Amino acid sequence: MNKILSAIAALIMLINPVQAKPVVNVGGYLFAPYVNVTEGGMFQGFTIDLIAAFNELQSEVNFQFVNTSIGNRYQAYKIGRFDMMIFESPVWGWQNFDTTFIPLDIKDGEVFITLRGSNKNQRYFSSFAGKSLSLVSGYHYQFADWNTDDNELANNFNVQFVHTNKASIESVIKGRADIAPVTYSYLMHYLQTHPEARSQLLISDRLDQSYSHSILIKPDAIISASDVKQWFEEIRRSGRLKRIASKYNVDI
Repeated sequence: MNKILSAIAALIMLINPVQAKPVVNVGGYLFAPYVNVTEGGMFQGFTIDLIAAFNELQSEVNFQFVNTSIGNRYQAYKIGRFDMMIFESPVWGWQNFDTTFIPLDIKDGEVFITLRGSNKNQRYFSSFAGKSLSLVSGYHYQFADWNTDDNELANNFNVQFVHTNKASIESVIKGRADIAPVTYSYLMHYLQTHPEARSQLLISDRLDQSYSHSILIKPDAIISASDVKQWFEEIRRSGRLKRIASKYNVDI
């Protein structure tokens, strides 16, 4: 029986060799344009395309996307649900974790938006007093001192919580909130696909925050940070990184 099982296993490896590779789980959560979900429930975005590029570049491991949530990603990391996460920042709640970060020199940030009006200009964004905000639950915002506790944020601001950047934008367009901080790259993508919104929105000149993304890797992962860094640089040198970034309006 053992010989039969061994033969079956060997046959499976020949038929589908990808499954024979060690798997590197890459965590991700809804953070457009890096991870988004289609109406059909399929994950897409910069992270998904970059995982595909890693898999096509090398044959040592199989990178596999693992969905988590904004708030649960820390616990998922602690229990080993994923080995790596692309497009994270060390200041987003990772200070007390044993982690390795690889800087990517890919920049993004959050800007503020509001509906245009005759009485509105850039000074409108200087104070939130008497104004309602639409915030993505779990996101770290600099104006809120990186606090992600919904209850504390609700005590300090007139706020409604949503789950995506798209919902934040549309809450402003529909008049449900006065101001929303939105990821700049996603806002540019949204305006491309919804050009009518460009004339409706006033966008702040100042950023709430700007960040340079990094790749997070568990120190005991089956791949080393140096391997990932080398593969990423090869993707960059090939021009593929620039093509993917352009697709999602991300500045590299």
